[in-house]
Order: sequence, then C-alpha cells, then structure tokens
Amino acid sequence: MNKKMKLLVGLGAVAAAWGGASYAAVRKSYGITFSRTSLPKYSADRNFAEHQERYPGKYTRKSVRFPSGDVMLQGYIYGENNDKGLIIFSHGVFAGHESYVSGILNMVDRGYRVFGFDNTGCCESEGDTSKGLPQGPLDLAAALNYVECDPELSKLPRFLFGHSWGGYSVCAVLNLNQRVDGIVSIAGFTEPVQVTAEMGAGMFGPVAYLTRPMIRLENRRLFKENAGLSAIEGINRTEIPILIMHGVGDHYVRVDGAGLINHQDEITNPNVTFFPLDYEGRNGHNDIFLSKEAKECIDELEERLAAPKAEHHVKETWELPDEVKAEYYKDLDKDVSAGINLELFDTVDEFYSGILDR
Repeated sequence: MNKKMKLLVGLGAVAAAWGGASYAAVRKSYGITFSRTSLPKYSADRNFAEHQERYPGKYTRKSVRFPSGDVMLQGYIYGENNDKGLIIFSHGVFAGHESYVSGILNMVDRGYRVFGFDNTGCCESEGDTSKGLPQGPLDLAAALNYVECDPELSKLPRFLFGHSWGGYSVCAVLNLNQRVDGIVSIAGFTEPVQVTAEMGAGMFGPVAYLTRPMIRLENRRLFKENAGLSAIEGINRTEIPILIMHGVGDHYVRVDGAGLINHQDEITNPNVTFFPLDYEGRNGHNDIFLSKEAKECIDELEERLAAPKAEHHVKETWELPDEVKAEYYKDLDKDVSAGINLELFDTVDEFYSGILDR
C-alpha cells in the first residue's frame, strides 16, 4: 500500500470514527431534547382554570381525543358556539397548547372557535417522547383529520395558527394534502435539520453544523418518508393566504437564519405576506405575545430571581426548586403579568377576517 493510499485509509478511519461518535451524540441529545414535556407548575401567565376562576361562567371548553399514529392526543374545543371560523392552534417546543391559552381565549372573544391540542409526548397527550420536529406536522395533520370527520367542525372556515415548532408545522402540513383556508405562522422555521444544527451552533459553536448529516439520518430513522417535511415546499404547493410573522430580535429561531421570513426569495406562493415584529421592548421569540406591562412585570420578576439563581447555581428560572419559585410567584399580579399583545392579535384577526370577506 503506497503512502497516498495509507493516508486515504487513515482519513477514512478518522471520518468513520467521528461520524459514529457524532451520530451517537445526536441520538442521545434527541432523547434529552424531546423527552416528555409538562406544563410548568409556576407561570406568569394564567392557565385555563385560572381564567375560569377570574372570569366565572365566561369560558368553557370541550375535551376531545384523537389518534396520531399509535398514540392518542388530547385536545380541547374553545368557544363551542362561535362560528366566525375554526382556528387549529399548533404550539411550540417545551410547551403544550395551554401555554398559549390567554391568546386562544382572546380569539374566542373575537368570535372564533379554537381547537387547541397537545402534540405527542406533550402535557396531556400520550407518548414517552415528542420524538422530533417532524412530529409537529404529523400531529397537526391528525388534528385536521379529526376536524374533517366532525360533521359540525368541518363546515367552518378552517384556519391554522402556529408558533415556533407550530409555525413550522402549520406550513409543513401542507405537504400532507390538508385543506385549510388561511395560515398564520409566527417564528416558524424552514425545516428540521437546518434549525436543529443552527440551535446546536448557538450552544456549541460552528462545529455543530458538521452534525447535519447525522441529524438527517436520525430523522430518517424516526420518521421515514416524512423526515424532511419542508415548510417552504408546503407553502409553495398552494396559493392560500399565509401570514408569516417573526420578531426581528429572535435569537432562538434566528430571523437571519432558519426563520421562514429570511427565505422570501424561495417562496413562490403569491399570497404570502411577510410581517416583521418589532414591538417596543418585545421583539424576541416569546415576548412578542406579551403586553408592554406584562413584559415589564416579568422582567422585574426575573431581576428578583437573579439572586436565588446564583445561589442555586442555575441559569434558568425553571431550574429553581419549586419551593423557591413558589415564594416569588405567590404575590405576582396576573392581571398584569398575563397581559397579551393585543396589537399582534388584532393583526391576526384582520388577516383571517380579510379571507372571510373575500
């Protein structure tokens, strides 16, 4: 064997060893990242029970269960008597639909019926894990199949509304031949491999981009032919109206990276509107949903939590022991901290109403 051949063999052995190690790391990280999600015990927002307590008799919901693959998902129909249109809501990662219930109920107040549900492995739905990002559009397709088979819900104009993982899912689900009349995607991303590698690079540096083949391989193992569901391809398969919104300061789903709003030149659907979000002090990934007063209230709470986080050697509030969080959350004025960004929901309502008026 000559020197060049030996060198090639040696490089091949190194590449194989690195590939095997990186794939093992990707599989391990999937198990951690997509482990079961539960609603936080302490939150600055109101859950549904707290809304019922705060506004007696105003809000009700109907429980529904439906299959997605081999698991049963839990959902709720809010505003059962409303007929302006049906909004199917798709939530973000590390959450369930009830993390957005204040916004959901605001849309109910505007006359919409809203179908919120928890994805596989999230909150009240079955599943040991949420598997991975392609599971989002698959679960949304299952929810849309439930709507299609319901004699009452199927008659209503059908809108999708999603944030982050959900913002991807509401567009990617169009690859699965689902019928919808309009879509609002907030902080959505293009496809799973790009955003996963990008988030990894934010934590571990540019070397994380080298794991893209391994991420693609793991998605293929888990999701087969649905591994590469693309939001852009879904958008371009149709001409339905789509509103793509994104905070200009979003560093989680980067507005200059995997964010859908950064890929306008790849979108051929003529009825897509791009809407950058830059509310005063609220242009990130999650705070776009907050009122100005709620953001100030939560920022103040986080400042007071800096000392206990340092004491317990943690970076995030959710990592603190429950007894510590209980002390700081007990006197929180949720009339302020649970305030939503009405300007954002006005825009969403105007978009859906424009479709209804056509």
